[in-house]
Amino acid sequence: MHKMISANKSKNIKFVEFKNKYHLLKELMDFIPDVIYFKDIKGRFIMVNQAHAKGLGVKPEALVGKTDFDLFLKDRAKVMAEDDARVMTTGKPIIDKVERATRADGVDNYVSTTKIPRYNHNGKIVGLIGITRDITRRMQFERLRKDKISIEKKLESLEEISAMKSEFVSTVSHELRTPLAVIKQLVAIVYNGVVGKISFKQKEALGKALVNADRLMKIINDLLDISRIERNTLKLRYTLVDIVDLLKNSAGYFIKLAQEKNISLRYSYPKGVVNVFVDVDRINQVVVNLINNAIKFSTENSTIKVEVKILESKIRIGVIDTGIGISKADLPWVFKKFTQVSKIVSAENRGLGLGLSICKQLVEKHKGEIWVESKVGVGSKFYFTLLRFYTIDMLDKNVKDRINSLLKNGVSVHFVSLLILNYNEFKKRIKTEPEAIFRDLRVILDLIVKKVRFRLGHKQIMSIIDSKTGKLSIVLPGATNSQALNISSMLKHKIKQYFINNKIENVFISIGSLSYPKKVALHEDGFSSSRFSIKEIYVGSEMRYYKRMLFETKIKLHLPSGEEESADSIDISEGGICLKINKLLKTDMRLKLSFYLSKNKNIIILTKARVTWIKEMGLLPEEKRSYKVGLEFVNLSDKFRRIIRREVNGQFYKN
Repeated sequence: MHKMISANKSKNIKFVEFKNKYHLLKELMDFIPDVIYFKDIKGRFIMVNQAHAKGLGVKPEALVGKTDFDLFLKDRAKVMAEDDARVMTTGKPIIDKVERATRADGVDNYVSTTKIPRYNHNGKIVGLIGITRDITRRMQFERLRKDKISIEKKLESLEEISAMKSEFVSTVSHELRTPLAVIKQLVAIVYNGVVGKISFKQKEALGKALVNADRLMKIINDLLDISRIERNTLKLRYTLVDIVDLLKNSAGYFIKLAQEKNISLRYSYPKGVVNVFVDVDRINQVVVNLINNAIKFSTENSTIKVEVKILESKIRIGVIDTGIGISKADLPWVFKKFTQVSKIVSAENRGLGLGLSICKQLVEKHKGEIWVESKVGVGSKFYFTLLRFYTIDMLDKNVKDRINSLLKNGVSVHFVSLLILNYNEFKKRIKTEPEAIFRDLRVILDLIVKKVRFRLGHKQIMSIIDSKTGKLSIVLPGATNSQALNISSMLKHKIKQYFINNKIENVFISIGSLSYPKKVALHEDGFSSSRFSIKEIYVGSEMRYYKRMLFETKIKLHLPSGEEESADSIDISEGGICLKINKLLKTDMRLKLSFYLSKNKNIIILTKARVTWIKEMGLLPEEKRSYKVGLEFVNLSDKFRRIIRREVNGQFYKN
């Protein structure tokens, strides 16, 4: 009796296990999105899942006993029956057969089908099991991948052609420049009477030849520049320069040139030194091109103004004329290669149309913006911006004397400096005492100095740190350029990591490596910009004067004309706002703006602002054209400034 109870209990357990397994199989069949079916040896459905029945618009039991010929078109059913027969005859499965199919609802798609033979307990094939999966999306992605590869190959081919073209232009230009220089020199010798006297008419003809040789040389140089830019081989050599000094150097020449056409040219500078780190020759090239164009396209009694304005973290240079102007339709093409928008066709105005395109490339390589505002018959305003460099002399007289001593002994000196920008604001914002931070920075600096001494084997390395002004520096006698750059990188990395580890946010730092060549002494009153060059400067998002946050909302602009314009904001700081607008505004335009600051729309900002820079966002038809514009807040109230600062230091809002 006991054995019988045990046997029944065992059977019950097995039955429960079987029932559980059946339910698992049923769940798989009912809920899987793939089509699953079982067929007998004659191709009739024994069992199908919900997905198969749903695709045909019937219940699963309605398909039992039917074949593919009862459900699909004859040609389609014939192919499926042939596959079934091959599997059940040979015993070899069909794995992942991809084919195009038409669903019951008439939609074409791609499917992957797998069919395997089904055996009885004697090992005889009695039917098959099939699984079909919709792979339409997979095939679409595969097609897109192939299209992408094809496009990439075409782009590579175009890039190769472009590179070959640039290489050809560069080679030809180089080959032309040398003989042209020789020809020009020989003509100049004859023109100046070095090889004998010439008549007035001969001199006049030779003078025209020299003018055209100069024009041809400019074309060759422009072609060389554009080919270097396209091949990314244009090297910039940065030096610290006062932008006002740079403009003054050529002011006399341009004033005289303008006077010859009865044009008034004047300059407007800010007070004090305006230092920038730039390639002097290249920025001078931009300035020369813009002023030359202003003179070229101005008529008698016109006026030209060259101005320099200091923005928060940028310098803006403007060349403003009252010349012939540029039509609205031509404005988008001004900075395009091989384009001339002027309708003047005199010989002196002809060229390849590369000058302004090169200006744009050079300014953007300096991380600046360049744009134009113009109206036919009124004149043109060309503006470009450069990053501003904040510099304060960091060396006292004792250190200068020691450096002078090294220089007199023929030892070159590198000066690696770090400056925390806007340091007074930084001290107010952080919770940690500045003295404590600078004690830690002193440790970091000492560790770097020890490494440097080990590498250089020199015992006269000097380090200077000033917690009152937020400045650090290392003086490296006898270091190579690469060693100085490595130390700059090391210093920046270590200090940034320190700020991150100690959760000190929004630190604005600038690091530079300055070098003094051998036998060049320092002046008592500090560094002379003509006596050192920048080897490397690390300028990134830390350079911004105010912390910014991404900020997307609608801005309402109230223009001086009484019009209202709508714009989309991009980012915001307590100093200003960057936005996208479809209307071309004017530089220095004063306007009013209003916008909601927080997403719950309980804070509305009302303030005045000034347009400080403009950048066109792609070349589109006029009705779709948009511009990226920087606005500087004017007389922003302390209340609104505190609110914006709180939001910026809080989180990102998207209205």
